Amino acid sequence: MKPADKVTVYLERYIDDDMQQDSALVKNRTFSFRGNVKDPVWAVLSYSQATKGKKQETVRPSYELFIEKGVFNVSFPLGNISQAVFSGSPLNAEKVAYESKTTKLTVALNDVRSAYFSIEDLMGDSTQDRAKLKQQMKAIEKASDSLDQIKITTDSSYIARHPANYFSLYLLSESFRHGMPFEKTMGLFKQIKAPLKLTLLGKKLTADLKRAQKVSVGMVAPEFSLPDSTGKLVSLSFYKGKYVLVDFWASWCVPCRQENPNVVAAYQKFAAHNFNVLGISSDFDKGSWMTALREDKLSWPNLQDVGSKVGKLFDVSAIPSNFLIDPDGKIIAKNLRGAALERKLAEVLPH
Repeated sequence: MKPADKVTVYLERYIDDDMQQDSALVKNRTFSFRGNVKDPVWAVLSYSQATKGKKQETVRPSYELFIEKGVFNVSFPLGNISQAVFSGSPLNAEKVAYESKTTKLTVALNDVRSAYFSIEDLMGDSTQDRAKLKQQMKAIEKASDSLDQIKITTDSSYIARHPANYFSLYLLSESFRHGMPFEKTMGLFKQIKAPLKLTLLGKKLTADLKRAQKVSVGMVAPEFSLPDSTGKLVSLSFYKGKYVLVDFWASWCVPCRQENPNVVAAYQKFAAHNFNVLGISSDFDKGSWMTALREDKLSWPNLQDVGSKVGKLFDVSAIPSNFLIDPDGKIIAKNLRGAALERKLAEVLPH
């Protein structure tokens, strides 16, 4: 630091979905925070720098860390908080060690996501070759799915080897939030040591898993009714005795629109064999919804789920998402994308 610099450090603590922020001025190149925590808390450390004669930056460089019981030190060079060094914090040391071992995977995942968002932006440009962009999007999605599976395997291996480590609980919670299957998550959670399950994060993951279990494979799908495009109420129970794919999507969701041709192809192939599709859209704008129905040729009943009430009932946290339900009303598969949908239908339907 230069003597004239004014540096403020901020500490944002995340408890459940609430964020609390504290700040401290740097004096003699040091700062400190003091408080009470019962369990480890996920936090973000950031800073702003005001140099005399220069406008203060609006973007604050930040670093993610845990706050845990005890006293620990963190130091970093001004201008590169990502080079933070810890002492006296076993949990942060574990976090840093794991992140260093998985750096290549993290970089690859970030690169794929950046490429995806770049293509997504281009899709809105009418001068672009949409057919070519769609092919590129498919290749990116395939690479992303492959990397996601590697991450699930990597995280699972670590968690299974460290069931008494709080970082394992955190890693499991994050993995589940980002797509680790319920059955896999539940199996690993059973291995987590009992004291960790009594922490705030442990209780939250317990509640999340209980909600997910209600719509897991083998469970009876919850009943619901929603209006279609004409305002007529349609209920899931109308499809008793048939196979039905409850498909959650929206007109503004690029991955959903990319997936729609696969659902159309499966519907056309198996509609004559007791297979139906029931679309559930989270669109607020009816015009955009209706336009997407026409453009994507979605000929099956489509319902509007304003406020995502049914989405919450099915514990849907991201779209596209779907549930294949058998004639008895039981969920027999989830999130069948691409060729996986036709493979599953070929397995369970006579054709």
